[in-house]
Amino acid sequence: MEQVPFTIDGQVAVIFLLLFTAVLFIVLGVHKVPDGNARIVERLGKRHKVMMPGINITVPFLDSIKKTGIDLFSIVQGETIKLYTVKGDISLAEHRMDPEPMSLIGSDNSKVFVDSVAYFRIIEPMKAVYDVSSFSQTFLSMIETTLRQEVSKFDGDTILSARDSLSENLRRVLQEAAVNWGVSVARVEIEDISFGKQVEEQLSAAREQELIRRAEIVAAQSLADQAVLEAEAFKKSEILKAEGQKQSIVLVAEAEKQAKILAAQGQFEEEKLQAEAKFLLASREQEGIAKGYQAIIDSLAANPEVIVALESIKAQEKVAESIGKSSNTLILPSEAAGLFGAFGAAAKGIGLLTPSRKE
Repeated sequence: MEQVPFTIDGQVAVIFLLLFTAVLFIVLGVHKVPDGNARIVERLGKRHKVMMPGINITVPFLDSIKKTGIDLFSIVQGETIKLYTVKGDISLAEHRMDPEPMSLIGSDNSKVFVDSVAYFRIIEPMKAVYDVSSFSQTFLSMIETTLRQEVSKFDGDTILSARDSLSENLRRVLQEAAVNWGVSVARVEIEDISFGKQVEEQLSAAREQELIRRAEIVAAQSLADQAVLEAEAFKKSEILKAEGQKQSIVLVAEAEKQAKILAAQGQFEEEKLQAEAKFLLASREQEGIAKGYQAIIDSLAANPEVIVALESIKAQEKVAESIGKSSNTLILPSEAAGLFGAFGAAAKGIGLLTPSRKE
């Protein structure tokens, strides 16, 4: 049986090749970096870029992920901890460098054991991998060197109170150096400061003496403060007594003054009321007299004959008095004649003053 030769169309071959290349590109060129990690990409054996968390794309056969030669470790209580995985994922989380306590010498030649811990984070993985050799050992060496310099500034007694200063100075020096490594130092803590047994005993005795001295000072100060307080209390008491007496005298004087003022005001009001009463009484009397005169004036104005009658009465009185005083006439006494004449004149005057019924 004749075999038919298998042939592939050129267009189909191209399409197949393109599909294969696309699949290969997807498989080899697309990478998903886990959150909190980063990967370093090398192109043709040289540093190229850093892939951050998420989907990243590389060029197959040209780019490769660096998985070996990464010297990023941390030391915690003597145990070495890797900061990367076999896939080349470099951790971006915060880590700590916790070396063993270091034996250092203070300014008074006392042996000091300092236990420190540094917290750091890798922020530029490419610098941490390529720009520093043996990261962990370099970090430890920097910590030891800085602590040695700082501890030598203090003696055994004052270094205990310089813990915060040591921590801050160590953090500052490490941060200045770690910038070139692509590392950020968050904080540094001094967990413990201790001494040799002999120094510990001497410091303990010194502290005991210091505590006794301070207790005596506090006791003496307490007695002095108590004496001052008692003197202040006595002074305030005397001042309060003097103030009370002063206030009492002032109040008595004010009361007497007020009583005199009230008495004077009462007398003034009484005299004022009496004067007003006398004035009103005199005014009423004058008003009555004025009204009487006015009535007479009005009556005389209405009856002019009354004036004549009154003048006649006055004339008769004078005549009667003259006759009564005469030595050769014997008649009734002048008082009787005048009286009769007065009665008659008065009756006539009253008759003239009395309006007639016809009117």
